[in-house]
Amino acid sequence: MAHTIKSNLSEHIIKIDVYGCGGTGSHVLNGLARMAKALNDLGHPGIHVTAYDPDTVSYDNVGRQAFYDADVGQNKSKVLIQRINLYYRQTWRAITKEAPSSSKADIAIACVDTISSRSKIAKAKYKKGAYIIDCGNAKASGQVILGQYQGELPFPYEENRDLVEGEEPNEPNCVDQYYRQDLFINSMIAGHALHFVWSLFRRTSLDVRGVFTNLERGITNPIKC
Repeated sequence: MAHTIKSNLSEHIIKIDVYGCGGTGSHVLNGLARMAKALNDLGHPGIHVTAYDPDTVSYDNVGRQAFYDADVGQNKSKVLIQRINLYYRQTWRAITKEAPSSSKADIAIACVDTISSRSKIAKAKYKKGAYIIDCGNAKASGQVILGQYQGELPFPYEENRDLVEGEEPNEPNCVDQYYRQDLFINSMIAGHALHFVWSLFRRTSLDVRGVFTNLERGITNPIKC
């Protein structure tokens, strides 16, 4: 059954939270900046993004994540938001902390890579009906799941308990970062997440509310509403 999108998403400035500004989150933020420009061109009131991440940029982050050599040593959320605000003339906020315990955002996008981080996000309080998007990936596969907090769509972390329960993956420290995660899996996951956000603004209903994708097998399977 198709999901009817909340009509008020086109009536005012929409608040979007992004939790985690690393592999997937950095690409999501850059995509949201482009989306803000497109929405402005279409006469939409716009979006205001708040990005959360306590981590700093390392040399290993340059290349796979949306950072440059000059960013090394700086906080991830702050350097990304400062760049977007400068280039796109926005007034978005960077919070150098983990995801909050409560949020007034209309849309929250989780781009964290640990069960413990997801568990905290799952326990947070959100606006009734707020859209929650979980983004996650392994080496060359991942998922994007769109849900709601106390809304028509299921809450992602109630429906998928494996995202917030169990043990963290344990990999040897000797493997390189491109063994842990393929170079383009994060940007692929970000692209799917951004498509769902864009659809919330541009469509009146959704037939698909998520995807499971695998780059090595060349497969993407939809999650139907």
